[in-house]
Amino acid sequence: MKRKHLALLVLLLVTGLACLLPERVLADYDLKRMQVTAEVNADGSLSMTRKIDYDFDDSANGVYYTQSLEQGQKVSQQRVEIKDLESGKSFHPVLNNQAESGNVYHFSKEGNSYKFKVYHRVEEGKVQVVYRYRISGAVDSYQDASELNFKIIGAGWKKEIANVTASVRFKGQNLSFLKGWVHVNAPGHLTVDPKRGLVQAKVAALPEATFLELHLLFPNSLVVKNPKRHSGKIAAKVVAQEKSLAEASQAKQARKRVYERIGLVLFALAPLLYLPVFFKTRQSGSKVRSKKELGHNFALPDFSPTVAQMLVNKKAPDSTALSAEIAMRAGQGELTIKPEQEGQNFRCVKTSKYRGDLPLLNKIFKKVGDGKSFTSQELTKYGDSKGITSSYKQWQEDSQEALIKEGYVDKQLQERADKLTFYAYAIMFVSVAAGLACFFLYEESEQNFFCLFLTMAWNLAFFALSVLRLHRFSSLTEKGTKATEHALAFKQMLNDIGQFKMRDIGELILWEQIMPYAIAFGLAKKVLKQLKLEFPAEIAADPYWACYYVGSSGGFATSFDEAISSSAGSGGSFSGSDVSSGGFGGGSGGGAF
Repeated sequence: MKRKHLALLVLLLVTGLACLLPERVLADYDLKRMQVTAEVNADGSLSMTRKIDYDFDDSANGVYYTQSLEQGQKVSQQRVEIKDLESGKSFHPVLNNQAESGNVYHFSKEGNSYKFKVYHRVEEGKVQVVYRYRISGAVDSYQDASELNFKIIGAGWKKEIANVTASVRFKGQNLSFLKGWVHVNAPGHLTVDPKRGLVQAKVAALPEATFLELHLLFPNSLVVKNPKRHSGKIAAKVVAQEKSLAEASQAKQARKRVYERIGLVLFALAPLLYLPVFFKTRQSGSKVRSKKELGHNFALPDFSPTVAQMLVNKKAPDSTALSAEIAMRAGQGELTIKPEQEGQNFRCVKTSKYRGDLPLLNKIFKKVGDGKSFTSQELTKYGDSKGITSSYKQWQEDSQEALIKEGYVDKQLQERADKLTFYAYAIMFVSVAAGLACFFLYEESEQNFFCLFLTMAWNLAFFALSVLRLHRFSSLTEKGTKATEHALAFKQMLNDIGQFKMRDIGELILWEQIMPYAIAFGLAKKVLKQLKLEFPAEIAADPYWACYYVGSSGGFATSFDEAISSSAGSGGSFSGSDVSSGGFGGGSGGGAF
């Protein structure tokens, strides 16, 4: 009762919060382009034009932008323009801090930050938003030069920005001097042009939460009305600061390149870790001859269909091996198999001869059926709800252990093969993970990509050679080799069933004993088809004969696979730098809502 009351209370609280909290729309968009221009005015202010191209994949209510400033700086003369890039239509939202719909925008100040919140409904498509405003107190003037240190794009963007152009323009041309530096953690190109009075930085892709900072020195004559004047000189200090930052950045890049080279060398040497696989597989068990050398073997094996399948496939038995076991016991009179519902369902029934030596089959009779019989439909229906999968896995493990106990497989060699296989795959997994990490962490360049590609291919080649070596490694004893060769030659005979007369091998009663092996090898339908051609009278006299084995090879195997599938497991130019020279505007950024 207490749990019911608690659940009701939680439901009421969630419902109440859902009613009280405002609805939030998470817009899905990409930032395709950003063009920012700051024009330096005579009073040391900046006339800003910030064009941002959005590509919306879904509906949005609008966009927002926050301009972070330092104490004493202000934003004024703000305007907003919106352009639909597909239709060409332009909109000019008006300032209205009360309305929350239509083409309006809110403009507010909190601390040293100014926020634009633009309401413009977008269903889908490309939209350009233009912010125009003036920033006061942006320039500091000294005796020898004026300084602008401005994070023209702040780190407040939560999306990568493509095609970034950041420019600072001066109203004068043919400047006596103009020095400029850029700080951004992305590669790009910087232009400093005194003749045109222009400093411009271009970046192909600016990562999310990354600022772009411009640090400039220019003549005082361009800002004669600037009220922010300081005593002393600045030029030498700025040049020394930027030189120090450049040296630190270069040293950091140099260390990174050294680490990258060390990583590549270690990555290239990683295949040496596969050497133990090659050394420890030199001595193995008996070798199995090729299929061409073996030819056909018509003698009935003296081992079970399950053993035959494991020796041929070199892995744990599957559901067809279980069907083969059922068929073999049916041939020995322990079971009977009867078709139901026009052959779509098959019933397996115990007889008085049933030995009960297969625990998995015993569990199926007990849990799925009524203890004496079960059908393929019942097996599919109940599945793992009766604990069939755990019993199936246990049967697989017991069957593999039986190969060792019965002297087919050498235990020490098998354990060595298992350990080396795990070791090889572990190295491959770590190598691939390291390679992928390098692709993301290393600086983007054709040389790095080419080296990483070659090194990855080199590692995968050694892994493939190791797998091939392990595949050829034998953990078989002499007895196991003889049995494997017998099973391979027997399977080859069944696969070439149409190339000889089946009566020359034996009568139908012999083929009843052979059929379980055909089921285990996945050749039952092929053998049955040939049987109907060569023994038509005998099969016609016993109409249940064909259904009997079709049920074993098809119905029960398919049903068992479906039963365990739900739970059985089977994925110029500048290089980037994150240093800053201390410019204002670092927290600026925006998005959509």
